Amino acid sequence: MTITDYRDLFATVRKRPKMWLIRGDFASVVAFVEGCNQANARTLLIGFQPWLVTRAGCLNNHVWWSIVAHLTEPVGLTNVRDTDPDLDARTVETLFDLLDEFLELRDEDDGLNRIFAAHEQWRRLRDQDGCGATEGHACPTVAWPRAASRVGAHTDDIH
Repeated sequence: MTITDYRDLFATVRKRPKMWLIRGDFASVVAFVEGCNQANARTLLIGFQPWLVTRAGCLNNHVWWSIVAHLTEPVGLTNVRDTDPDLDARTVETLFDLLDEFLELRDEDDGLNRIFAAHEQWRRLRDQDGCGATEGHACPTVAWPRAASRVGAHTDDIH
């Protein structure tokens, strides 16, 4: 399957999650996405975690699904299996939005290079500012790489 095929697959799962999953909750969607990644020798999501870090401005030591949860609810989810249904549904929507944009960006000729360049810039700024130890609010932000079709789009639509 190509990246475009996975974008289509995830859009289909988003529309009809119970056709693909036992439950349509965040934990089940994460397991499905991670399964797709594993089936592709862990290449499908290359760059996803660093891309999310540049969006969040922190959490470099977190797994991708934890950063997605943070981008949905910055105060954090204590346990993805115990979230209230409204927050869980919002987190699923955030995940699908982020996956779609990420895969669109990854599919561009220079997409992966732009992702890693932004993440490296973020790391350098973080080290200069001394926020590396705290991962706190003082961590720097960099220009978040966007897919060409989304440049100029509102960037705060995920909070």
